[in-house]
Amino acid sequence: MMTGTVYYKVDEISKNNGKNQTKIWIVIKESVYDVTEFLKKDEHPGGNELIEEYAGKNATKAFNEVGHSIDAKNLLKQFKIV
Repeated sequence: MMTGTVYYKVDEISKNNGKNQTKIWIVIKESVYDVTEFLKKDEHPGGNELIEEYAGKNATKAFNEVGHSIDAKNLLKQFKIV
C-alpha cells in the first residue's frame, strides 16, 4: 500500500468550479476543500453566492477577511480533501 501526500495542480482545482455538474472546490491556505455538499444544504449564513464566487479558486483572503468563528473553522475541516 502506497501512502504519501496528494497534490493538485491549479488547473485541476479550477475545473472544480460547479459548472457542468462539477464539484465545487476552494483553496484556503494550502488546503483544498470540496464544499459541494455544504452548498447543497444552503446553510452558509452569508449565502452560497459568497462561496460560489471562489469556486475553483483560492479563497484564503476572503475567508480570513470575514473573521470566521472557531465553529466555522472546525466545520470547514470536514470538507478538506488535501
